[in-house]
Amino acid sequence: MKGFPKVIKTKSDLVNTHKLVLKGRLDKEDWLAAVEKLENQNWIACPVIELSEDRKTVTIMFCNEAAAEQKVKNGSVYPTINAVETVTLEQTEEEIAENKTPIVHTVLTLSKALLTGTTTVFIPAAVTYYDRLGITEAEVEEMKGALA
Repeated sequence: MKGFPKVIKTKSDLVNTHKLVLKGRLDKEDWLAAVEKLENQNWIACPVIELSEDRKTVTIMFCNEAAAEQKVKNGSVYPTINAVETVTLEQTEEEIAENKTPIVHTVLTLSKALLTGTTTVFIPAAVTYYDRLGITEAEVEEMKGALA
């Protein structure tokens, strides 16, 4: 990534680096890798605490962003969240006496099974990198297409 900016912070950064790729001053692979890195910011990685036998119910740490009708990312599988339940684990008398904060989990019921061996699911972030940069997904896809 010689000569490539470490961070793309604005729409103009993305557009200008794309123009430099088209002119041959920057490598196409570096630009595509930077866009992939940005696209990964559109998801919140949630480690799986428990997965049901049919892999359609998953328990994760509390995730306020999880909502019914969202698609979650699990490798090549994108199941829809059918239901979201917040569960507070019971505390011992000692934990209550020590004023410890209760542990809260989020339980997701999904439309289809997660992949075997799943250790992480990805929940859509409330604010995407498209929103932060002020660019549309279609504009980014168009720029990617111009490099094909």
